[in-house]
Amino acid sequence: MSNPTFRSGPISFDVAEDVNKFRLVTVTKDGVKHAGAEGAIFGAVSESRKAADGLNVAVHYGVAAVKIETSDEFAAGDAVFASADGKAAKTGTVQAGVAARPSRDGFVVTILNGLPHTA
Repeated sequence: MSNPTFRSGPISFDVAEDVNKFRLVTVTKDGVKHAGAEGAIFGAVSESRKAADGLNVAVHYGVAAVKIETSDEFAAGDAVFASADGKAAKTGTVQAGVAARPSRDGFVVTILNGLPHTA
């Protein structure tokens, strides 16, 4: 008899509002949408989806390495916070993770800090 192996990985959700890849998202009763600078963050998406398409999107959560879009410059080890429209920021009130590498070309590779985070 074999023992089952459990693994963590992304969870699929309906899309409540259009989501762009490499953004932080929150979960609502209708599905996921971009997270804001304050409030709950469930995880991050690595693909874009339109709500009208009726397709699910995979949401990475827990301790996972993901790219997040940003307008800020990060060094490895910097705290990564949520900002408007699901992007990453150098400062804020809700920490999403830690930069694993310096940001480049508008993205920062982030180790998520055990998301989800409730409001």
